[in-house]
Amino acid sequence: MEVVSEKKKGTMKKRFSLKSIFKIIKIIALIFLLVIIMSIAYEQISRVLTANNHAPVGKMVDIGEYKLHMYATGKKSQLPTVVLESGLGTPSSYEDWRFVQPELSKVTRVISYDRAGYGWSDEAPNERTAEQLVEDLHTMLEKSGEKGPFLMVGHSFGGMISRMFVSKYPEESAGMVLVDSSHVDQELEFSKWQVYMAKVLKETGIIRIAGDLGFLPIHEKLSSQDIAVDFFYNKVHNANQTSELLNMMTKTANQVRKAEGKGFGNLPVFILSSANTIKEYPEWLKLQQSMTSWSTSSQNKIVSGSGHFIQLDQPNIIIESAKNILNQKQ
Repeated sequence: MEVVSEKKKGTMKKRFSLKSIFKIIKIIALIFLLVIIMSIAYEQISRVLTANNHAPVGKMVDIGEYKLHMYATGKKSQLPTVVLESGLGTPSSYEDWRFVQPELSKVTRVISYDRAGYGWSDEAPNERTAEQLVEDLHTMLEKSGEKGPFLMVGHSFGGMISRMFVSKYPEESAGMVLVDSSHVDQELEFSKWQVYMAKVLKETGIIRIAGDLGFLPIHEKLSSQDIAVDFFYNKVHNANQTSELLNMMTKTANQVRKAEGKGFGNLPVFILSSANTIKEYPEWLKLQQSMTSWSTSSQNKIVSGSGHFIQLDQPNIIIESAKNILNQKQ
């Protein structure tokens, strides 16, 4: 009897132990669920509270089905108008070019703008490929009464858009300054799964909480500006930005490659390449140097002491390059 009793005790202990484990698992799952719910609520409330925190610094231009925010400074003159094109995912063009635009505005007209789905601009219902982005830009310039020629200054992905613009509107183009520009042959791919997970992180508030803890994935000179931070939290990974991302190395790359194949004649082109980017990605130098083949009047400059965002780390290099081209047009 004693032996049986001990067996029963052992069985009971096992059952009690299993019940305890399941109970603990349920409690952990419940806590996790509550944390997620609270995080989602925090995200939604924060969006509502910050949605209208910042009045547009420029004007809203109706280009048809949606409006784009355009910020124009400087007087119109005989010199080309500078158009500043930001990279993919940059939350605010106004903050992105805040060291470059005021200086260039002292000598000519300068325009920065938010593509659809960024900053103060509306979201667009169409697919975001290079051709569509260039069409948006050109329509915005026409509707707002801005006349060329235009000197395109494009950072990163914005460099691809700039090349597409110059190819499509050569008679309205005065030159290009490519700022650590993306290349159609660079190794960069984004899967739908990666994009989906990024959206999950945003919608559940995890990105915002990480940022509050000091892990905001944007340049430090943007993360210190409320406008850029609010636009990042509220618009990152929206439908338009996701479309740009997924098309970048597929449809957009094919469109830009075709445009590059035509060449840019003797158009002045300054190619500014980050020394830090080259150090991190050795193949970057070769890709950057290959861009000089598109024009007989092009030059490549490696910018030391700068990361990918040269316009924030070494803005004077961009200002000097743009002025160099402007001086050629006098």
